[in-house]
Amino acid sequence: MNNADRRSKGNYWFILVTMILNSALLVLNLVIFFKKVPINTVLDMKNGVFYYLLSFVLQSLLIIIFFIIVLRFFKVINKKDYFNPNNYNKIFFSSMLIIIYATLNSMKEFIGVDVSYKELLNTAPFTTILLLNIGLMMLNFLSIYNESEAIKEEHDLTI
Repeated sequence: MNNADRRSKGNYWFILVTMILNSALLVLNLVIFFKKVPINTVLDMKNGVFYYLLSFVLQSLLIIIFFIIVLRFFKVINKKDYFNPNNYNKIFFSSMLIIIYATLNSMKEFIGVDVSYKELLNTAPFTTILLLNIGLMMLNFLSIYNESEAIKEEHDLTI
């Protein structure tokens, strides 16, 4: 097993662990939020808490879906199936999820909510985890690039 294979397998397990921890933190955040904030405050559409909570839940779902797509992508890469046509879709959908996540993150700033609610539903740690996983995904792109370079070189030598 070469270094790239070990690193790829390590990346897969790292993403799996961060996905589990991230999901647990999301649930913990929601539990703490509902313990501190009365339900009638949450359901009051005028104070903005409902919309902020809705945005937090949507971002949480986007992160979980992103993790699932990235894990599937890593499985394909671990099998050395670099040029699988489904990889394009996985990369495309994960990119779209990141764009939607960033848009929601920007839009949340315009929701007029008390700072205490923003602290309870803070997505900054999840954004950091998301960026970390994007970096790991980029390392996998590097593996694919190296493999394609080797194939191109081999092809050039045969000609």
